[in-house]
Amino acid sequence: MDLRLFGTFSLLISASLQTLEAREEKNSRSVVFFDSPSHSYIRHRPLWTPDETNSMQLDEVAAAVSVLLGLAPPSSLSAESSSKLNDVLLPNPFERPDTVLLLEVGGIDGVFLSTQHSDFKAGNSFHSTLLGSNKAKIHVAGEGHVYVVRIDETTCGEDNDSCFEQELVELAKWFGGSYTGNMRSNDAVLTIPLSTGSSLDLHVAKETDRAFAASVTSLIENTKRSALLNEFSQSSIKSKQLFIGRFRGLEALEVEYGQGDTFKHGEQLLKDTLVKLFNTLQTSSSGKVVFVLVSSKDPNQNTENMLEVTQLPHSTRWLAEIGSDNETIAEIKQVLLVRRTLAWITAIILLISTLIGVYFLMCMPLTRDTLLYSNVKLD
Repeated sequence: MDLRLFGTFSLLISASLQTLEAREEKNSRSVVFFDSPSHSYIRHRPLWTPDETNSMQLDEVAAAVSVLLGLAPPSSLSAESSSKLNDVLLPNPFERPDTVLLLEVGGIDGVFLSTQHSDFKAGNSFHSTLLGSNKAKIHVAGEGHVYVVRIDETTCGEDNDSCFEQELVELAKWFGGSYTGNMRSNDAVLTIPLSTGSSLDLHVAKETDRAFAASVTSLIENTKRSALLNEFSQSSIKSKQLFIGRFRGLEALEVEYGQGDTFKHGEQLLKDTLVKLFNTLQTSSSGKVVFVLVSSKDPNQNTENMLEVTQLPHSTRWLAEIGSDNETIAEIKQVLLVRRTLAWITAIILLISTLIGVYFLMCMPLTRDTLLYSNVKLD
């Protein structure tokens, strides 16, 4: 009898351990919210806070992003999920960010970016594990209210090596690295120094290294260009920005190199990139920005985006205004300079015309004023 009880007890313990392992594997997704030091939009929950309720559904993350953009959460959201939004966001409805950066990172488990980074200019942070489905939609309504920028779209064509090499040169300059060789001769090497003191060498002639480098350049170029255009937009038309995309470079490195030094250096490069981009967006939006980082290493997770945007008109207007793939940041600055110059010239002409009109009106003889003497017949 005792042996049967012992065997049953052992089976229960084994089943419990398997359940815990399955739960840990299932909870290999997480989300972190960051805001700026000058503007607070989220509540502060330190990373890995021991809290049994520290979990969110993917639908709740999508609803939180909609609220941050000044929109109402979807009506299909349950009452429990609505209360969860109150645990994440501050209750002031009149103080919402102008910019939301939403990035999914695959191939990595848990939170890999924190405010402990020396150059990370972040304020509050809210961490939570992700449960539930693998898909959710961010409902954006209202024409011209929110502009979406796809930061995971390639800025150069697949066979446009000259454009891609120019982006690699700009990437090396941005990090203080170097780009040597030529892709045609298969000896091109991109060297990027990391904040940890080491460096990452990418042989971009290899398909895996090229895919990782292309993911980094697309992330940087799309964000920097749209942030630059936002500086002009803020002076004319107030509109919200949503930067959204999925970074797939780490998944490519893991398939080729495993969890070795190359993968770890690539992870560190992504950290440094996100820190610099978040600081750039803080400058362009005057600190009114929130960064939402979703990380996942689910073996059953496909490479499709977990969060998608629906009901969005004019979602790609800014990127269409950028022009050809070979257009650089300097050319965009020239376009913005021309726009500002035309705006100032038009304003000056209107001001001068108004002053001249007021002058002649004040100096007009009374007998010629048709408003005062409309019923008087004058010779």
